[in-house]
Amino acid sequence: MNLRRISFGAGKSKAACKLWISGDGQHWEAVNDPEGLGGYRLALDRLIREQSPALVHVYSDDPEDFSMLRKALSYLSEFGGEVGVATQLPEEEVAAIFGVDIASYREALQDPDAPLILIGEVCHAAR
Repeated sequence: MNLRRISFGAGKSKAACKLWISGDGQHWEAVNDPEGLGGYRLALDRLIREQSPALVHVYSDDPEDFSMLRKALSYLSEFGGEVGVATQLPEEEVAAIFGVDIASYREALQDPDAPLILIGEVCHAAR
């Protein structure tokens, strides 16, 4: 795993990193924004702008606190286009954050570039 740390804010904490992000699941960047004050949004924006990933992976070093994973996924769900992957959270929870049912979420994981049609509050892969 290739890791690179990036920091936002004045202090550089030696505590567990609450948010790591990756566009490919292999090369990870630590986001030092433990209170979720917006640095995570800047880091996600940059990742998407520079890599244009279909899947955005998020991970936390802190097994007791997945709040930053949820914030990152919620942010991704606001503008769409990328599918969030958080293996530390149940798929049902991630699907709910994105406002889709579990079957649609699993379809998106299998083919993240497939066209989606918004029907009510549930996204379904176009057939």
